[in-house]
Amino acid sequence: MVSKKKILIVAIVVVAVVAVVGVVLWQSMSASFAEVESAIKSSLTALDNYDVDASWALMSSDLQSFYGSKEDFNSSILDGLKQAGWQALLTSISSRSIETTNGVTTASFIVTLQITETGIGARGETYTFKLIKIGDQWKIDDWRVGVWD
Repeated sequence: MVSKKKILIVAIVVVAVVAVVGVVLWQSMSASFAEVESAIKSSLTALDNYDVDASWALMSSDLQSFYGSKEDFNSSILDGLKQAGWQALLTSISSRSIETTNGVTTASFIVTLQITETGIGARGETYTFKLIKIGDQWKIDDWRVGVWD
C-alpha cells in the first residue's frame, strides 16, 4: 500500500505544478493585454497626429480593404478628424479578452476614450476595438463607437 507520506508528497508536487502553470499563463496573458493596449494607444496616437502612413500600418488587411485604399482612408476619415480637431485619449478599459481559435488570435477591448474636438470640448465615449495578431504584431481589425460583440 501507498503510505500517507508518499500521497502527501505527490499532492504537494501536483499543487506546485498547477501553481507554476497558473502563474505562467497569468503572466503571458498580462503581457498580451499590455501589447493589445499598446497597439490601441499607438493607433490613437497615429489618428491624433493625422498620420495616414502610421494609421494604415496599424490596421489589418481586412480593415484596410474596408476603407478601400490609404488615400480613401485619408480623405474619408483622417481629413474629417483633422477638420474637427479630433483628439482621443484612452482613459479606461472596462472589458478585455484574448482568444485563439483555429490558430488565429484575436482580442476585444471595450474602452473609454476622452474625445476632444474644436468648439465642442471634451467628452467620454465608449469604443470597442477588435484586434488580430498577425505574426508578432497586433493590428486593429475594427473599431466602433459603443459596445459590440
